[in-house]
Amino acid sequence: QLNPTNIGHYLGMDVHDCSTISCDRPLKPGVVITIEPGVYIPSGFDAPERYQSVGIRIEDEVLITESGYEVLTGSLPKEIKHIESLLNNFGHGMGVETHNIVRAASS
Repeated sequence: QLNPTNIGHYLGMDVHDCSTISCDRPLKPGVVITIEPGVYIPSGFDAPERYQSVGIRIEDEVLITESGYEVLTGSLPKEIKHIESLLNNFGHGMGVETHNIVRAASS
């Protein structure tokens, strides 16, 4: 009810939400997929008003390799305290460079 989308999708040109690519297609080396759990609270939902019309998604891009996988966005902040610190420092002109973050491709 609070996550009306899939948990992820293939990443790349012309594949986002593409109905011609089956969800049960085997993953092969070189393929990049997203893993993006999310919570989307609609307005009018039985929740405190401050949470209504809020969406939160944490997305990772994952490369399928010959021996397993590599999380391409693994170094990006995901914990609340790290994101708050990043935003606070950005607001003070320090930017993302101080956090040694590599800008990742996003879907």
